[in-house]
Amino acid sequence: IMTYILTPPQIRNNPAPEYKIKNWGLTDKIVDDLHKWVEEYQPLQKAGYVTEGNDEHDDELRSTQISWIDSNTNPELHNLLGGVIHHANDTLYKYSITYLETLQYSVYNAEDKGHYSMHSDAGLKGVNNDSRKISFSVLLNDPKEFEGGILTLMPDSIGYPIELEKYEIVFFPSWMPHMVTPVTKGTRKTLVGWVHGPDFV
Repeated sequence: IMTYILTPPQIRNNPAPEYKIKNWGLTDKIVDDLHKWVEEYQPLQKAGYVTEGNDEHDDELRSTQISWIDSNTNPELHNLLGGVIHHANDTLYKYSITYLETLQYSVYNAEDKGHYSMHSDAGLKGVNNDSRKISFSVLLNDPKEFEGGILTLMPDSIGYPIELEKYEIVFFPSWMPHMVTPVTKGTRKTLVGWVHGPDFV
């Protein structure tokens, strides 16, 4: 009879699931160019919420204005992201990764009670039937410009907030549930993305 010996994890040696980087090269000019590009070529639209294969608008689940940023645009931004993604993956996750999905520029307004209920990014498959492995979020404006709107990771029922400074980027596993609490004052602007790779085995 074959038996398996299970070794308890060494909790103290397990790294935190998120990886934050403050200074990774993002500049006012790159962000200003991004804002202008969105305004001119890809105006904001109301975000949907994928439920049972349908892209629905449900303000109870999600209230956000978004724009899609293709990799063929904003080359300076995408070059920076390529470098910082590989740095984060090589440092912490060490996943097999292949490509970056189209980015999402997101705006959360207090007048809309901008928020995003708890969800996981890993539920959506890529065009090659691969998986979202690493998610990230970049805060594009000063946190003093809004109240609320806190990205909260939910590895348990309590969760914990991820406070970001202007232009700071945070990475976390795409399978981890997370949410954005309602913006109660001002406007929160972010850039979010998903790094794909072969399914975990």
